[in-house]
Amino acid sequence: MELIKIAILSFLIFLFLLFIFYLYTQFFVEKKTITIVNADGKEIKINVEVAADPFKQARGLMFRDKLGENEGMLFVFNKPAKYGFWMVNTTIPLDAIFFDENKRVVDIIKMEPCRTMADYCKVYAPKAEAKYVLEVNQGFAEKNKIIDNCTFRENE
Repeated sequence: MELIKIAILSFLIFLFLLFIFYLYTQFFVEKKTITIVNADGKEIKINVEVAADPFKQARGLMFRDKLGENEGMLFVFNKPAKYGFWMVNTTIPLDAIFFDENKRVVDIIKMEPCRTMADYCKVYAPKAEAKYVLEVNQGFAEKNKIIDNCTFRENE
């Protein structure tokens, strides 16, 4: 009987921590505008949510059913690396635009939705190290002529 009580208490603690994780990633969101300079020198403004810690990076754009035309999520890492991305519980097809530490595009990958953990969810990794990754609606990079060596800056 004591073992059952411990199991139930452990499960309730787990659910509580899961709820706290959800609240943190859902409501404590840093937002900013960035500007990408495309291949033609045109400036494209994008409103982004910033994912700068492991909790927000793990959640990413999961469970969203839409993303505005000039909206996205900017992942900011402490150091450049070949960070892999997967689309578990993500229902929106996305472009992942990888930027190096100088904020230059080093790769662009089209990522397909993967609705559940039971599905095989591909891991998308860039061809070069990146410090920043911008997730936007799939087709955004092509439509806006964003290619390798384009840059971005953070607006004040």
